[in-house]
Amino acid sequence: MLSIFKFRPLIDLSSADWICDTFEWAMQNFDNEEFFKRSRLVLPTNEFFPGNVDSVHTKAENIFKHTLMYTGLAHWPFQLQLPELFESLPAHQIELVRVERNSTVSMLPVTYQRPLTLSYNPQQTLKPEDLSSSFAHVMAQHMLLQSHQLPPGGEDYLSEGSEILAVFMGFGVMFANSAYTFRGGCGSCYNAQANRTASLSENEIIFALALYCRLKGIEDSHAFSCLKKHLKSNYKQACKQLDKRPDRLVRLMEYKREV
Repeated sequence: MLSIFKFRPLIDLSSADWICDTFEWAMQNFDNEEFFKRSRLVLPTNEFFPGNVDSVHTKAENIFKHTLMYTGLAHWPFQLQLPELFESLPAHQIELVRVERNSTVSMLPVTYQRPLTLSYNPQQTLKPEDLSSSFAHVMAQHMLLQSHQLPPGGEDYLSEGSEILAVFMGFGVMFANSAYTFRGGCGSCYNAQANRTASLSENEIIFALALYCRLKGIEDSHAFSCLKKHLKSNYKQACKQLDKRPDRLVRLMEYKREV
């Protein structure tokens, strides 16, 4: 009978360890100062995505502009193209210019021969959360490829690792809400083209989101505020699972001393 009161982790131990390892990899290879001092938990609200739009493309541009700003990569040569004009090109190297930063200074541009282009599915403008998450994922993939650093697990985990990198940038709520879309009773409102293609499960993203909030000292109520209703209990479960492993949190918090 007592087994019904036994704590059940949200995700298995190996998945939890991989997510923690990937956060540590991100702190080692990317910008832990950006993480601790400037990254924000991005929420799907008008506060984060203000602006009036009058067409599908201006809506996509608005979401793109704000997403890029929150990734901390506004100084990178990303360029949004109309879907009908977009030509997918192999990833190319850009020269990153190292600059001194504080909370207000603008980033200097990097050196590049051609921009890093990306586009969108017009159907996704019907679901701004999915579109912003898709943009953030592509930007994280570019960041990963430019660094020449493979995530834990190697090449087989490039997509999953870049999703964690996007959560590391602050997009955990957006990714959790767009990880899975229920088709509904008859499926008449389901639009596959509007949905984001996810590599990690809802629960894995929720665990990563809880880890982000713990490391940033973000109150649970703030993370709850825009999470889908059915994910809130999962988030609480993830927090309890993290609390069972204080050694991992302490180890990751050590990187805060470096900033």
